[in-house]
Amino acid sequence: MQITFWGVRGSYPVPGAATVRYGGQTSCVEVTSAAGETLIVDAGTGMRALGNKLMREATQAQHYHVLLSHVHWDHIQGLPFFSPAYVAGTRISMYALLTAADELQQVIGGITRHEFFPMSLEAVPAQFEFHQVEPGVDFDLGSFHVMPIALNHPFGSVGYRVDGDGSSWAYIADTAPFDRVLHKQHFLAGPEALSEDDRIALGAMRDALVQRLEGVDTVVYDTHFTEDEYRRFPHYGHSTPDQALEICAAARVRRLVLYHHAPSHGDEQMDRIAAEYLRKGAGVGIEVLTSFEGMSLPIGPEPELDRGAGR
Repeated sequence: MQITFWGVRGSYPVPGAATVRYGGQTSCVEVTSAAGETLIVDAGTGMRALGNKLMREATQAQHYHVLLSHVHWDHIQGLPFFSPAYVAGTRISMYALLTAADELQQVIGGITRHEFFPMSLEAVPAQFEFHQVEPGVDFDLGSFHVMPIALNHPFGSVGYRVDGDGSSWAYIADTAPFDRVLHKQHFLAGPEALSEDDRIALGAMRDALVQRLEGVDTVVYDTHFTEDEYRRFPHYGHSTPDQALEICAAARVRRLVLYHHAPSHGDEQMDRIAAEYLRKGAGVGIEVLTSFEGMSLPIGPEPELDRGAGR
């Protein structure tokens, strides 16, 4: 397998002079198998450039599978600008949590209402299909084996472990850590003290995550905040590089990729974060990379960093 990053930001897009090297588009990762199959994870604004690339490659209408972590804006805003959606015969299968999938068609349809967009979801030539996923219930998409994982985020989020071509990687966004704040479906159990039930729920969620990540080659993890920022915004549902490194060390992961960068983190700050956690990762035997738009990584025992991926 190979993964390519088309959007690496969280919250909202910030393309501009301060984000030239790491990029300013929001969450979108492309997965390709050795046989040429494609899987898309999240549909942030990075999906626009990915769609253009897929259009250039396609010789006929395709069937695309899109795994959504959740339906916050930064993870779905690229869908109306995904070029293959405007090609007759295209099928686009969307996969999301049970809580989100119940409303997924309404959510996607809502962002293309006539007040907001010139063409409604119902009017595009592509056929959209909506599928529910449930943490702990695995499924196959072609040669990819997909394992959904419950995460700690307001209204819920789901990560994915993907196995294929004899290796594995995981996508863990968005999630808070599992010790201070429990994010429930419609409210937060915080900043007040956690109850014993909350602590049990958080412990079970963390244990399930570590178990699913056990021995994974590469983990792409939400590291939106620095430690100082997290202390100010624990209720936003995001993690830090230290928290991600702790989870990956517990799961004996080979490589961690920092992802879902805060929109306020410009290139110079990202350089400092990248250098600091490359060093910290080496101290615990984990290779730590920092994602940027256009970065491609082979998933396997011999990593090579390709900086030539098209945008």
